[in-house]
Amino acid sequence: MRNVLIIYVLILSNACASSYVSYQSIEKPKEYYQKIFVVTLFNDILLKEFNEETYNNYIRDFLNNIDAMDRRNLMEHSLKNTIANSRTILTNSKDQFKVNIDVDYNDFMMTLNEFESEAILVINEKAYYYNVSERINCNGDIRTTESPNAEFHAYLIDAKSLQPVWVGKIHSTGSQYDYTGSMYNSMCRKLNKKLIKERFLMPALKQ
Repeated sequence: MRNVLIIYVLILSNACASSYVSYQSIEKPKEYYQKIFVVTLFNDILLKEFNEETYNNYIRDFLNNIDAMDRRNLMEHSLKNTIANSRTILTNSKDQFKVNIDVDYNDFMMTLNEFESEAILVINEKAYYYNVSERINCNGDIRTTESPNAEFHAYLIDAKSLQPVWVGKIHSTGSQYDYTGSMYNSMCRKLNKKLIKERFLMPALKQ
């Protein structure tokens, strides 16, 4: 058991996913967003306005679909752990809508208003893939390693205007020791730093 724990700690210590972001602030923030409703998607989307047409075309069938259940749980867990604090409250869609149940636009907006959400944070996992590399060791054996890569599109949408106020494209790269959770953690940290820097979110209070 002790050996298993040592191996696990070594894997975690060598996980070193990194992320970089290209972004644009569409509107200057008038005030900090303190109550945010999170939506995570794993399908192609075109989001220029969070209206009923966009919701029905790109979100409704994928908001809580069973195919992405595990990845959605993992990503929204990472987002909450990274961004939520005493000054920023996150409400995850996975906690409000049961898996595989149809949620129409009116039901979604009612839930949004129920939590008095000031913004919607939509994270779309655009791609997730592995770079494979091979090397020959001193015995002549071929060793293969896989390193994860991912691309995410992020949209911060004002809950009153339903217009994006900030959009970003985040590319995350990992080593052979990284896994989906560490990739999501890296993405969330980079996203959080940018939204704080652009004054859409408040930093956590120092203890």
